[in-house]
Amino acid sequence: MNDSKIKIYTDFDGTVTLTDVWMEIGKYFIKNKQKWDKIIKQFESQEIGARECFTRECELLEDLDIEKINEIIDNQELDPKFIEFYEFCLKNNIPLAILSEGMDYYIDRLLKKYNLEIEFYSNRIKFSEDKKRLEIEFPYSDSDCLNCGTSKRNILMNKTADEEISVFIGDGFSDSCVVNYADIVFAKKSLASYCWKNNITYFEFTDFGDIIKKLEKILLNKKPKHRQSAKFKRRDVFLRG
Repeated sequence: MNDSKIKIYTDFDGTVTLTDVWMEIGKYFIKNKQKWDKIIKQFESQEIGARECFTRECELLEDLDIEKINEIIDNQELDPKFIEFYEFCLKNNIPLAILSEGMDYYIDRLLKKYNLEIEFYSNRIKFSEDKKRLEIEFPYSDSDCLNCGTSKRNILMNKTADEEISVFIGDGFSDSCVVNYADIVFAKKSLASYCWKNNITYFEFTDFGDIIKKLEKILLNKKPKHRQSAKFKRRDVFLRG
């Protein structure tokens, strides 16, 4: 039983999957790599936000082929321990949700491929009738924040009750906001560097097997507590409205 009232939220691209699926699609269908590289650098330096970044990337896509897109998606691999982690959450009655800056089309397709029933929040792909063009919609954006297409912070805060403990798992730039508001953070790659530089307490991991081991210890040895700095930040957001 989940007596500790933990809720787990995880990034998708590069965390649940071994690669960034949107980037893999872009590698095949974006011919002008120089323009694409410039857009990515502008996003990483925060000259542009996620919504503008994705919109401009879509404009660079050429000769779309839905069958090829599906092939690229189906060839993506999950973290080798993720299915075991999914089963661990089910066994312990721990709610698990995906918070992604990626796209609903490939997240849904991959979850169905592996028979995983996981709630997810992401940006949304809208194909033209002939499937030759696509647009991106942002159903979970924050009107006051241009940096995020999907506001992971808002979802985590709105879906976690005051008495519940939020756990976030991630790897990259799009996770750097939400980790300030999560009680327990698992990080790798650039997100681990961000946490270290910004004095955010975190557990580094290589794969989801590491996370299982740590959570087993947390659940066995002590009742998880709110991270005070994260609790104050959440309170400040709610007070500002």
